[in-house]
Amino acid sequence: MSKKSNQRANPGLAPVRKELEAIMNMGYRAYRVFEDWVGLMFYAFQRDDPPYLEIMGQYRNKGPEGQREADHFANATACLMRYMQATNEEALGPLYEEYAADHYRGQFFTPAAVAQLMARICHTNPPEQGRFKVLDPACGAGACLVAAAKEQTFEQNNRAIFVGQDIDLNCARMTALNLMFFNLDGIVVWGNHLTLEVREAWQTRRSLAFGGSIRPLDKERVWAWLEGQFTDQETPPETEKKAVSRVKTDTKTVQKMEQFSLF
Repeated sequence: MSKKSNQRANPGLAPVRKELEAIMNMGYRAYRVFEDWVGLMFYAFQRDDPPYLEIMGQYRNKGPEGQREADHFANATACLMRYMQATNEEALGPLYEEYAADHYRGQFFTPAAVAQLMARICHTNPPEQGRFKVLDPACGAGACLVAAAKEQTFEQNNRAIFVGQDIDLNCARMTALNLMFFNLDGIVVWGNHLTLEVREAWQTRRSLAFGGSIRPLDKERVWAWLEGQFTDQETPPETEKKAVSRVKTDTKTVQKMEQFSLF
């Protein structure tokens, strides 16, 4: 979708756009601002300070409080959370298309309505017991994985492992954020799925008490898991790194729960 089409389809994202465009109006390119915003959220929710500070250090951050680049980035995140809480919709994909997608290379995301229709058509009842996996090998921002989760019951969400892979790093980060926002167990891989490439990988963990979280995974173990064609291991490879910042959410399933409230 074009930028104007996205704006007409998602008018509720206007406050997010206002904050991001305030930074762009300071002389920064649109794609850089959006990608850095995704990176800042990605590292902030992992409490990974060095890369967070590296990104933030590229901005001047001069001026009165409330008008600095850091303030606008924080406000954009707050507006995003309020939008998702009110709508229960994935929002990073449409914003990415507006500001950072490479349309010259054919980078277009599946609209939410189409993703939901595809999920309903493709939905089959999973096994009655044990874990099962939902895969999107070119996941973009994770819209199809989120749509698939919404077709499942609350109990099925508890057993599902959502696996997303994308050759674009920013897409992989957006999918990891969305799986965390919707409080889903998942593995997100940055790399080419056709060659089972694993450049980096992350795990999102579901918790009804504390909300979703993101943590990095050992890429060699993830590669071995992928090579086994998702049959050798019933559960995703674990990481020894301690769980960090969490977002308390749940998908809209049999029993609707509040979508996006920080714990």
